[in-house]
Amino acid sequence: MRKLAILILLCLGQLVAQGQQLLTPQGGFSQDTVHLGELVQYTLVHRHPDSLEVVLPAANYNFAPFELVDNTYYPTRTRNGISTDSAVYTLRTFETDSVQQLALPVYLLRERDTVTYFAEASNIYLQQLVKVVREPLPIKADTELIVVGEKFNWPLMLLWVTTILALSALIWLIFGQSIKRRYKLYRLRKDHLYYTSRFNSHKDRFQKSGVQSSLEKAVTLWKNYLTKLERSAINSFTTKEIVEFYNNDEEINTALRICDKAIYGNLQAEYEGETNLALGMLRRFSIQRYKLHRELIRNARDNA
Repeated sequence: MRKLAILILLCLGQLVAQGQQLLTPQGGFSQDTVHLGELVQYTLVHRHPDSLEVVLPAANYNFAPFELVDNTYYPTRTRNGISTDSAVYTLRTFETDSVQQLALPVYLLRERDTVTYFAEASNIYLQQLVKVVREPLPIKADTELIVVGEKFNWPLMLLWVTTILALSALIWLIFGQSIKRRYKLYRLRKDHLYYTSRFNSHKDRFQKSGVQSSLEKAVTLWKNYLTKLERSAINSFTTKEIVEFYNNDEEINTALRICDKAIYGNLQAEYEGETNLALGMLRRFSIQRYKLHRELIRNARDNA
């Protein structure tokens, strides 16, 4: 009786173990035929007792003769103690065999080992676009040159423009103030030389000929030069306003009044010597103002 009980227990254990085994996975392609390189989907479905832990193939699995493009896994669904796992694999093939097959596995995870169960192999037919291949293959020769239009290298131009702008900005950031000072000094000196040359020409012409127009041109030139130098509308000021602008400078007061007397009083013949001295005083004063502004620009560097 004891042996019979042991035998019954062993049979019951085998039945329980068989009930825990995996069912065969179901897999297949979504279509019967495929072109070379065309995407095709393979669906893998597996049902098993919910007490078992099952894993489907991942992206690192070898899907030969196919290549994996994408995979989608769906959540496990359990009903009446049976769980369903499913996944869809997007594949493509570049093999030229007319019939190609694939059988994907599922993995049963146990405490110390893993058991693999494969689905039945699913076939798919490769649809050939080239029906007949002639041997040897004909080679078409074409030795005529094709004129290719030259394309402007916009990326290279953009790189050069960006580089030049960046260097220019860097140079201006470092030397900008110095460049501005040097340019101001250059313009100041150029304007002064131009003014001095023309003023001396009018002054010499007046000394030699005593022509009143030369005197008027010299005084007008002097006022216009100081207008630009001082950045003030001196050429529209009266003699009194000019003297006040320069803090009642006695030399300017004397020189301008002599020139006004010679121009408006038509007395240049009687006061020709004084008028020449007055022109010299105006020239000397303009030179002093030029030197003052030059020093102000230079001192701006030290103050910065």
